[in-house]
Amino acid sequence: MSRNIARKTLLLVPLWLISMTVASAQTVTLRLGNITDPKHSETKAQEYFADLVGKKTNGAVSVKIFSSSQLGDAPSQLEAVRLGAQDMYGGGTGNFGKYVKDWNITSVGFVFRDQSHFMKVLDSDAYKQMEKDLLEKSGFRFVLRNGARPGKPVIATKPIMGPDDFKGLKVRIPPWEGYVKTFEAMGAKTVSLPWGETYLALKQGVADVASATVSGFYGQSLHEVAPYLTLVDFFNDSFTIVISERKWAQLKPEQQKALLDAGEEAGRYYTKIAVEDQEKIIEQMIAKGAVVIRTSPEPFIKKMGPVIETMESQGVWTTKGLFQTIQAIR
Repeated sequence: MSRNIARKTLLLVPLWLISMTVASAQTVTLRLGNITDPKHSETKAQEYFADLVGKKTNGAVSVKIFSSSQLGDAPSQLEAVRLGAQDMYGGGTGNFGKYVKDWNITSVGFVFRDQSHFMKVLDSDAYKQMEKDLLEKSGFRFVLRNGARPGKPVIATKPIMGPDDFKGLKVRIPPWEGYVKTFEAMGAKTVSLPWGETYLALKQGVADVASATVSGFYGQSLHEVAPYLTLVDFFNDSFTIVISERKWAQLKPEQQKALLDAGEEAGRYYTKIAVEDQEKIIEQMIAKGAVVIRTSPEPFIKKMGPVIETMESQGVWTTKGLFQTIQAIR
């Protein structure tokens, strides 16, 4: 009797191991990287997205988030996604200009009148064509596209009241041509640096100004070394999540649908909390010594006018009349 029991036990162990192996093989883990800190509204939205994906797939798909540039700076991560070495990246749209030049227009100052205008552009044929071109040429597929970022102001070591105050200053920028043209129009010089190096650059005088979301400023404690916050929305764009087309093709149709549905919900969630977070953060920055400057955007927009007119002829973007098409959207 005892020998028979022993044999049954031995048979059960391999079956148990096999069932565990099958369950593990059925779970798809997606690596999602970003450059924002864990408390940033974009990281919160990615966590929300990951939670939704897990629920909608009953655990068959798991999203693991790597925040604060753990996987490298934004260009490096996107290149890793393109090559299939990384599954997903969450961030803005400015880096897409490297792959499809029309995307450069999303990083040009004051192209979008405000967040409402940007959201209307998001649903336009011109924007959807840009997304199609990006997928075909680089393999980036959007699973979240509707996260409307609050406008990006500037934070500086000196007060910025108008465009003339930029003269002689060095602005930290990502490697985006639109940012270069925007701040050169104000008379500033630009310094391209990874976002994680911005604090030290401002502290050491390598840069005098930075532009990003207010949440981004606070997450990097930039107000400690650059206390002047000028609340003019130089840039409006979206928070997005893209997935490698290679990885996308490996997912089941129902898993693909779950990611898109989760992305739509997480985009709406981000749009809501980003505004709420910004209001709270501004008050927190003031309490910690930041000086908030509220001034009209009109003088800055006027400076950009002549520059934007020449950008298309210079090949900053390739589709003729793209700027006029965007401006005509109401």
